[in-house]
Amino acid sequence: MTQSIWPWPWTTGVSNQQAPLSGDVSQWLRFFSPTVNVNGRGDPELEGEIVRDVATYGAQLAPLTALVLAMAEGSPPPKEALAKLQQICKEIETTKEHYRKGAVDRARRALAELKEHDGDALPGLLAEFSAER
Repeated sequence: MTQSIWPWPWTTGVSNQQAPLSGDVSQWLRFFSPTVNVNGRGDPELEGEIVRDVATYGAQLAPLTALVLAMAEGSPPPKEALAKLQQICKEIETTKEHYRKGAVDRARRALAELKEHDGDALPGLLAEFSAER
């Protein structure tokens, strides 16, 4: 059988290759709804929780934009935008507080994972943190 120089599934002689965007549904979903990762200075887990559970970036920017535009125009701040921003700020602070209180639980899960995957490294790590007292 002759091998085709074109790596497309509809050409003869090529098997198990897929053309771009011919994959499963999740590939199409990623194409139409891309995931945006922002690498900031904060904790990515906390940032993700805030965006997922409190307010998306758009939901945070909408009231900010309305308030800034009102200020730029010399108009009084829109009450709805101000109330929404205050609500978002309160929920973010609550989420941050819960996150800070969960640090011990996250550390416990990380140590359990280390013990499972590299049990020999666990005593050295614990000694390293014990020595810092």
